[in-house]
Amino acid sequence: MARSPLISVVIPTYNRPSLLIETLKTVFAQTFADYEIIVVDDGSTDDTVERLRPYSGRIRLISQENQGIGAARNRGIDESRGKYVALLDHDDLWMPGKLQAQVEFYLEHPWCSMVAVPFEWSNRPGDIVLDPRKVRSDGGTIERVMLRAAEGTVVLLSSVLMFDRDRARGLRYATRRNCIEDIPFQVPLYGRGPVGLAGDEALAVYRFHEGNYSGQAVFYSEGIRLLRELDRDGEFAEITGDVREDMQAFFAHIGRAAVVRQLRAGNRRAALSTYLAEFPYQARLSRWRFLLSAPFLGLMPRALVGRIETNRRD
Repeated sequence: MARSPLISVVIPTYNRPSLLIETLKTVFAQTFADYEIIVVDDGSTDDTVERLRPYSGRIRLISQENQGIGAARNRGIDESRGKYVALLDHDDLWMPGKLQAQVEFYLEHPWCSMVAVPFEWSNRPGDIVLDPRKVRSDGGTIERVMLRAAEGTVVLLSSVLMFDRDRARGLRYATRRNCIEDIPFQVPLYGRGPVGLAGDEALAVYRFHEGNYSGQAVFYSEGIRLLRELDRDGEFAEITGDVREDMQAFFAHIGRAAVVRQLRAGNRRAALSTYLAEFPYQARLSRWRFLLSAPFLGLMPRALVGRIETNRRD
């Protein structure tokens, strides 16, 4: 029986073969080689499968009917054999030392539930996001991760995370379409161990392009609706104490972002609906500046809303 690899790299994809192949090449270039690559083709209608044929000996291709990115990630994790799982979106890139840095960190910090790496935005090369000098503790971890996320630090990108498969047992990505599918998986995992930060330089690149899902306003408004539903249904019951308070602050941050993005998109009715649904949660956290200003932002021209929101930190 073949030995299982240490890492399973899971890449969900749909109708982006050119970007996917560029992404795959950055995995092939990794300095750490004990990994498998699982590509889950989520019902692509173009030539994705044909374009992947030259790599058949280096990847494991799984095809399924189109069910959305959350279902594709779940399928890839279910098929994985590694001790660790590293998720990679089909449009993002890794630097050659990314997996090596995370494995070495895990060897020294086996109690961590996840390990992230610093990264860059593709439109701002050289500008490190998740800067270790600002967010990494003396113990190598990111303390109060969800509170940092609530304050605007971006730590939740799937393509920068590696997690211990045993610690994540029983957790699933959300399968509802057009929503924040990764947070229902990641939030409970935060409660199962610290989050480490490996490396001192950017080891991944989040690529911006016209198809980015997370830039769509509906992604946030449907996402916060789902998170509130899951919380009411007890899906996050294992999160308690200070971590739960941080989770609520993080959810409120997403709720405010949902309102603002809908306003910036000119969807005033959707923004109002989200605003009213979020009102009790935001009031509980005394987010009065947002609650008092949001209705007036809805009366302003779209471009002015964008300029105001770019410079505010609520």
